[in-house]
Order: sequence, then C-alpha cells, then structure tokens
Amino acid sequence: MTPPGLSLDAVVDEVQRTLQRLGIDDRSPDGRVAPVPDARTVRYYATLGLVDRPRILDREARYGPRHVLQLAAIKRLQVEGARLADIQRRLYGRSDAELRALLALPTAGATDPRTMLAPPTVWREVPIVPGLKILAEADWAADGNVDDLIERVRAAFDVLSARRHQKG
Repeated sequence: MTPPGLSLDAVVDEVQRTLQRLGIDDRSPDGRVAPVPDARTVRYYATLGLVDRPRILDREARYGPRHVLQLAAIKRLQVEGARLADIQRRLYGRSDAELRALLALPTAGATDPRTMLAPPTVWREVPIVPGLKILAEADWAADGNVDDLIERVRAAFDVLSARRHQKG
C-alpha cells in the first residue's frame, strides 16, 4: 500500500481480495446484502460508526489497513446473519488484533463469533486539570493500600513534569 493510503475504490477492491483470500463467502444468506461493500456503502458505514472515518488528503478520502479489517469483519458477521445494529455493538472499540481474530474464525456458522470475542473495555475518564486526565476501567476500584496508589500517581506526575521542563 502506498503511504498516503487507499482511495475509496481501492479499499473496496482490497476488501474483496481479503474476503476471497480468507475464504469468506461474502454473500449473505438472505441475499439482501451486497457481496462486497460499494463506495456508497463504505461511506454509510463510516456515518454509522461501523468504520473509522477516513483521513482526508487533498480533499480526498484515504483509507488504510484498519478500514480493510473493519469492512471485512462487517461482511464476516453479515455472512453469519448479523444485522448492522448487532455488528455495531460487536465491533465497537475492537482492536486490529481482535478484528483479525474475528476474520480467522471458521465460517458457515461453525462457531458463533459473539462468543469468541471478549467484550470491549469500557473506560471512565476523570479530568484533573486541562491537559491531564486519569483513565480507569469502568469497574475499577481501589483495592489494598491507597497510600501506595497515591505514591504511584505522584511518581507518574513527576515523570510528566520532568518531560515538560525538558521541552521548555
């Protein structure tokens, strides 16, 4: 792939090659879904949040390897009969590695992909001051020695402060 990324037509072609290479029958069981997403469908998926928005370079949308993974994963799940709303829930927040794992699953309903992927991590964000926030998993709770935790946060703050002084 060239450094600027793929054009819309080129990403559609790459998704088709990927599906063929992986042996994923890109026809949906009910015949209502196109075998490969066309340019209009790719734009629609981006609007729905199923696919990351492309980079814009000289007023042209440019796509990368992650877009190919996302589009192939959508088709993979459509082959299993999943609806777009279900696909959106299943793929939201997935890493490239998780998308690759989904694409490597056996086809033809041998395994339900919903049971193969762990749920995405949900994060809580706590702003401290402008430019500084703490992220924690949604179900995280302070266990054990809170003083030790405070010391670790102070050490992290010291590292951040030292980098700031090095730049200035």
